This record gives sequence, structure tokens and C-alpha cells, in this order.
Amino acid sequence: MIRPYETAVVIDGTLADDAIQREQQQLEDFFKANAEFENADVWGKRPLAYTIKKKKIGYYVIFNYKSEGGVPAAFEKHVKLNENVLRHLTVVRDLKNEEARAAFAVRKEKVELERAEGADDGDDMDRDDRDDRDER
Repeated sequence: MIRPYETAVVIDGTLADDAIQREQQQLEDFFKANAEFENADVWGKRPLAYTIKKKKIGYYVIFNYKSEGGVPAAFEKHVKLNENVLRHLTVVRDLKNEEARAAFAVRKEKVELERAEGADDGDDMDRDDRDDRDER
């Protein structure tokens, strides 16, 4: 059964930029060869919450793909041999959640746009414009 997966990978951030790009490309090629690859979301270099293998900076990449159940297990075997990959995590994506997040983002944008238009009406009352207060 083909399922949608998301794999987050943390590559050693102390590597040179070209070495990081090579590692990312190798991982992407693995998914393209073994699964229906969708996209790679690159988060870039970020500080780690705690040191991993004496490293404090990691390069984060999230791969989205669809495949059979054996591909994540094969990827884990492939990554365990690579010392430049500090951590990885694969989860099954819930497409209903992704649709709900997209709908929420559209609603939020609409509300913010309405607020911005409402703020430009010009009928805002300043404290000095009130007649209901006694002067002291």
C-alpha cells in the first residue's frame, strides 16, 4: 500500500556548504530512485537543542514522498552508514491535517486582511475626542 511519508534529516552543519549540498543530493537521489518523490523542504543551518556527536549546528532538510512501507526501512539502513547524518525521523503524513492547515492559513489571511481594512476607516476615536469624561 502506497502511503505519504515525511522524513526529517539533520546533516552535520559543520561541513562545508558544497559537502552539505552533496549529502542532501545523495539523500534526494535515494528517494527519487526508490519512491515517488514530491519535494525537499530545506530549513538550512540551525543550532541544535543539544549536542549530537559533539556538534552544535545542524542542517535540516525535510523530504516528502509516497512509497511502499519498505522504503523508510531501507532509508534507515542507508542513513545508518552515513556519519554526516546526525539524526533522522520518518513519519506517515496525514493528508487531512495538511488540508486543514491550508484551509486555516487561508482563513487567517482573510481575517488579517479584514482587520487591516477595518483599521483604515478613519473613524478611530482618540481619548481626547471623548465627551463623556469630566475634566478634573
